[in-house]
Amino acid sequence: MEEFRNSVITVCIVTAASAILGNLVSGTRLKNQIQLMLDLVIAIAVITPFTKGGSPALPELNDIDTPDYSYSQELYNEELKRQTSENVRDVLMQQIQAAGINCVQLEVLVNISEDGSISISRVIVSSDSFEAAAEIIRNSLGADTEVLNGDT
Repeated sequence: MEEFRNSVITVCIVTAASAILGNLVSGTRLKNQIQLMLDLVIAIAVITPFTKGGSPALPELNDIDTPDYSYSQELYNEELKRQTSENVRDVLMQQIQAAGINCVQLEVLVNISEDGSISISRVIVSSDSFEAAAEIIRNSLGADTEVLNGDT
C-alpha cells in the first residue's frame, strides 16, 4: 500500500514539474525537444513501479474506510409512518377547515404491513362538530376507517 502511494505521489510531482518546465520553455526554439524529454520522464515515472517486482500493490478493499450507509428497516418504517401520518393529517385538516369546522386536534394512526403496504385504520379527531368531521374523514380515507372522538 505504501509503495502504491509513493508511486502516485512521484507521478504527480513529475507531472507538475513537467508542466511548469513546459510552460517556461514554450517560447523557445527547443520547445518540441524539451517537451519530448519531459514526456519521457513522465513515462519513466509511470512505468518504474511496474518494473520493480511486478505491478504495484493495489489497495485492498477492506483497507479502505467507508462509512456505513446501512439502515434499520424498523427506523425506515417508523419515519415513513411519521411522515405519512403528518401528510395525511395536514390534508384532512385542510378539508375539515374548508368545510367550516373548527378542528382542535387530529391524529392519524398509520400501519405498514410486512409487504410494505400502508393503511390508515384509525383517526382521532377533536372538533366542535365531531360527526361532520368524521364524515369528511370517512369520505377521504374510506368508510371502514375508524374515527374516534378525542374530546371524550
